Amino acid sequence: MTEEDGTVYKESDPFYHSKEWKRIRADALQRDGGMCQDCMDKFRAGIIRKPRRATMVHHIIPRSERPDLELRMDNLRSLCSKCHEMNHPEKRTKAKRKTEAGKIQHRMRVIKV
Repeated sequence: MTEEDGTVYKESDPFYHSKEWKRIRADALQRDGGMCQDCMDKFRAGIIRKPRRATMVHHIIPRSERPDLELRMDNLRSLCSKCHEMNHPEKRTKAKRKTEAGKIQHRMRVIKV
């Protein structure tokens, strides 16, 4: 859907509203203790001091590649939003992509005297 100003909104996938997905998502979060598994890997390796809570459940092998694995627990991984964005750079918001590319910088006001 496109607004008058050119903003494009992606319609949500009906799959993510299904009872089956909601059940398996809850099971995956419970299995992982509600913790981001990428953060936990970094925590165990001594890279970070505090792992974050998981807010998303990620398909390890994307649904587009293997729809037969979309509801398999062994294809799901609980992640925080930051780690999920790292796994899906193509889904980052336009503003975040610009910031990460260094195109948006802190603004400084220079006054010549």
